[in-house]
Amino acid sequence: MGNDAVFRVDGLRKSFGHIEVLGGVSLDLHAGEVTVLMGANGAGKSTLVKIVSGIYERGGGAMSLAGHDFAPEDFAPKTPAEAIRAGVVTVHQNINDGVVADLDVATNLTLDRLSGSGAPTLFNPGRVRREAKAVADRMGLAIDLKARISDLSLADRQMVAIARAMAHQPKVLILDEPTSSLSSAEADRLFALVDRLREQGVAILYISH
Repeated sequence: MGNDAVFRVDGLRKSFGHIEVLGGVSLDLHAGEVTVLMGANGAGKSTLVKIVSGIYERGGGAMSLAGHDFAPEDFAPKTPAEAIRAGVVTVHQNINDGVVADLDVATNLTLDRLSGSGAPTLFNPGRVRREAKAVADRMGLAIDLKARISDLSLADRQMVAIARAMAHQPKVLILDEPTSSLSSAEADRLFALVDRLREQGVAILYISH
């Protein structure tokens, strides 16, 4: 991949009908670095995110991740699950896509393991809380694990969504406009978490407007 980039986008294109939304986007993401992608609404940021995370199929260009070619003739993530398995995890702007409001924090932090292949047959609350605490401690997340997501502030929901994403131990984390609905103090908490993840060697793509 050259110059130690963990993830590379090269000449990415996408059109909807006759409207070209992405006209040859290229970028490199590096381990332990935060790359900020800024642009006005309609600039194509969300389209880029959806291609990278396996929601949209690209119209041209190539992507590579730690040596795995995403070119059309080889591998391309067709679903978010495929992207996650490859090491790319996205926290979308709509926070409800990242958490389940009716469940508690502990269950949300371990939900993917509980519902994935190889999941235990019986639900063990004690084990769930122990595993959730390990995730929360790794993220420096100081939230009551027994609290229901719907009772949390928007900022705390955002933190849980990011911590849940990090439970996959991704190589690349994409944050799609995470501060759009946060106060200045809440945004500072988020930035502290992002800095913690950067120090852990994660390549972060931070989308902003």
